[in-house]
Amino acid sequence: MGIHVVIQPLAGYGAAVVSPSPGVRQLVAGGDETAIMIQVPARIGGLMDSARFARSLAVAANEFGEWCETQNRTYSSPLGAEWSEERD
Repeated sequence: MGIHVVIQPLAGYGAAVVSPSPGVRQLVAGGDETAIMIQVPARIGGLMDSARFARSLAVAANEFGEWCETQNRTYSSPLGAEWSEERD
């Protein structure tokens, strides 16, 4: 059984590498109330598996970002402005 996490980003959501304690790094994505944290598994090969995963995630995230920007340019509507005003 897998776990699926769905986040619909709000203004201000982002991603960063953080160090919660010395020698530990995490990739964190989300905002103040919702976040996904990716850690290196404590096993042989964990560092390389994490490196491959992070790089493939970066490529996929860039592709998704490009698609979102294209859709925004193609299908912008007056509703987008209304939704932005309500969030502020």
